[in-house]
Amino acid sequence: MSDNNHSLPGGTHTRRGYRNAADCLPPTLLQELQRYAGGETLYIPAPADHRKGWGERSGLRAELAARNIEIRTLYREGAASIDELAHRYGLSVERIRRICYSRKHG
Repeated sequence: MSDNNHSLPGGTHTRRGYRNAADCLPPTLLQELQRYAGGETLYIPAPADHRKGWGERSGLRAELAARNIEIRTLYREGAASIDELAHRYGLSVERIRRICYSRKHG
């Protein structure tokens, strides 16, 4: 079994993030779903008020925000030029300019 698989009760296997509907749905709802999409893989989106924004679940959004604050600070304090920051962070000069001159996040 690969790292992307999990064992479910009853010895069945599924890919990471998937759950066996029989383990979490009431029998009547399961029967209705089987009637419409039996054997198919369904994606059931979270309600709009429970959805996370891009990068929130993985933490990437916070990581990039912290990086951008660091870039702005270095630039504003004169510790590094736009070109030096582009090289240091592996970003284009234009992207560094957008970060440094952005009014967003101070």
